[in-house]
Amino acid sequence: MAEKIPAKKKWVSTDAWRGYFTFDNSVADGWIPTMEDSTVRGKTKDEQDRIKRIKSILRKNKINSRVKYSRTSNVFSVGYDVIVPPSKVKRAKALLKGVM
Repeated sequence: MAEKIPAKKKWVSTDAWRGYFTFDNSVADGWIPTMEDSTVRGKTKDEQDRIKRIKSILRKNKINSRVKYSRTSNVFSVGYDVIVPPSKVKRAKALLKGVM
């Protein structure tokens, strides 16, 4: 049976009104623009490719993962975290060191 992946998020304040959500068991994170125009399309594709690479590496090493999307104070982007079971965080981060 696969180990459960908790998804408890917490707010990280960067100043009085800005910030983003993150997860304790996150092994990779980033952001994707919410506007779709020619200036951001490349960023979106790059981040989607990065998520696929990360999930592939984890899968090959038998580490369950989930991608969680969350809001940020920037209304033009959404944050994401790749999360794993808490017991696998250290190993997953070591495996992903070259991808980050």
